[in-house]
Amino acid sequence: MKNEKKEKKQRANKKPNPVAAFFWTNKRRRAKNIYFILTAFMLIIALGLGYVNSLLNGITYDDGKKTSTVSVPKDDVVEDEEYKIMTAINNAGSLNEYLYEWANNGGELRSSKNVINVLLVGLDSDTALENGGRSDSLILVSLNKKTKKINMTSFFRDTWTYMNIDGTGRYGKLNSSYMYGSDEALLDTIEKDFKIDIDYYVAVDFSSFTDIINALGGLTIEVQQYEAEYINRTTKHTIDYGPAVKLTGEQALVFARIRHSDSDSDVSRTRRQRQVIMALINSAKGASLTQLSNALDTLFKYVKTDLTKMQILSYAAQALANGWINYEIVQTPISDNDVFRTGWVGDQSVVLMDLPLAAQRVQEAIYGEGESNIVLEEGRVTAFSLVSGF
Repeated sequence: MKNEKKEKKQRANKKPNPVAAFFWTNKRRRAKNIYFILTAFMLIIALGLGYVNSLLNGITYDDGKKTSTVSVPKDDVVEDEEYKIMTAINNAGSLNEYLYEWANNGGELRSSKNVINVLLVGLDSDTALENGGRSDSLILVSLNKKTKKINMTSFFRDTWTYMNIDGTGRYGKLNSSYMYGSDEALLDTIEKDFKIDIDYYVAVDFSSFTDIINALGGLTIEVQQYEAEYINRTTKHTIDYGPAVKLTGEQALVFARIRHSDSDSDVSRTRRQRQVIMALINSAKGASLTQLSNALDTLFKYVKTDLTKMQILSYAAQALANGWINYEIVQTPISDNDVFRTGWVGDQSVVLMDLPLAAQRVQEAIYGEGESNIVLEEGRVTAFSLVSGF
């Protein structure tokens, strides 16, 4: 890994977290699964640098972290450097020991100069911005300039994992790492679980969700009959179902958050979250200048990020010049039975994952087939074999 990367990780170990991917964080968090920052970049250029500059002045910048050391890469596709191979853990005697060993096995995080990884995070209450809270949704958006694809990966908030909170290890659900250690702990945990390098974070305030969608004139989304019936029965909202249903911001928020309408719970919920993000992209493409202006005006009031203003503008220019908005958008499910299972750890209902296998699949989805640095041996120990009920 290049020296620049090593220095970045050394800084991250002092105050956990890499320059995390397009993540969402606003002052002390309260967001919901929100928006595709590459789309915002496209909108930035469309509105003109002068107007955008005044909007960007409203963002709260995370000064003093790694932002000043991160250079904006050129759009040229370059040859990736070699990476070290790692194997799964086979000497653990308990689930927690297994999770600890996997998180701390010293394996190299997979990265590429051709990939931009951005973590989108939403929080579980509208007061979490000031008071902290659990992350409600976790979506990694990965733009690969070599494959010309944008990959979206949802991480399950109830995943049982090891986390490092200011130098102290503890075990719990993935979403609690944000509450205990803020964005730094959350990003550090995801990186070590899935062995991927995250570049930036962006946080968007929960209260902006409905306002931005309404500013764009609403969203058109495919709604299943059972989803509409559940919303109509359990909330104050009434929506239709069909392949192209127009939703207001308030209705889209409810659609993205419903969880108990499906037997698979979080699997379908994360699918609906990705639907909303993709609908936002399509809505932005067809929006008028006035709608874009209103949406950006709303968005930037609630954004905190470790991207600098110049980085945002530079990426925006690249996005427009190189057609990033037209890249194929693909989704990586990590919910197959060989990777994902639900059960109980103590008195907590959790998601348990075969993290080495999940990490291998996520790496190949992001970087390309055969581009994982994880080798899985036949007959290896898995997390499922270390705890009953899975």
